[in-house]
Amino acid sequence: MKKIAFLSLIAAFLMSCGNNPKTSSDNASSDESNQPVQITVANFSEKAPELVDKLVFIRGIADHICKHDGKKLFLVDTISDGRVKVVTGENTVAFNSEYEGYDFEITGKVLETVVDETYLQEWEEEIKAGIEEKKHLEGGKSAEANEEDHHSDEEAMESIQRYRDQMAEQGVNKLSFYSIEASSYKVVKDE
Repeated sequence: MKKIAFLSLIAAFLMSCGNNPKTSSDNASSDESNQPVQITVANFSEKAPELVDKLVFIRGIADHICKHDGKKLFLVDTISDGRVKVVTGENTVAFNSEYEGYDFEITGKVLETVVDETYLQEWEEEIKAGIEEKKHLEGGKSAEANEEDHHSDEEAMESIQRYRDQMAEQGVNKLSFYSIEASSYKVVKDE
């Protein structure tokens, strides 16, 4: 009987250790994780590697907004030569190119694009596949349109070689590029 009471006491003790209620500091840390980390254009490249997939808040001047579809803009500031690429999220309204030059406040997630040899080989194959496809689909294209496509393919192949050269110069097997996927943004018109 003493053994059963002793085992029951140990079991109760172990169960109580596993069911700790959340303390106020536990709740505070979960609230903090939902809050965006405030960063600047000037410190983005330094802080981005540690903030991948985390929510951030940044403010800057829209140096360029993609006029084609409004899904991309670049932020700059007046105190650094930094530039931050921002893309719209899945449920985010496109950026209006009329607001180029305005201040933007953006909340979003930091993304990392890794460029390595596998990435570059896939890119090359896509270009080559596109070249082959154009040979079969030229149809009604003008000679000027074909020439423009040819130049863009050449430029892409040159970019691929530049990335390979950059990796070789730095002695690394990958390059990381960071951007922000906006979940919300606000144009600051007057202050």
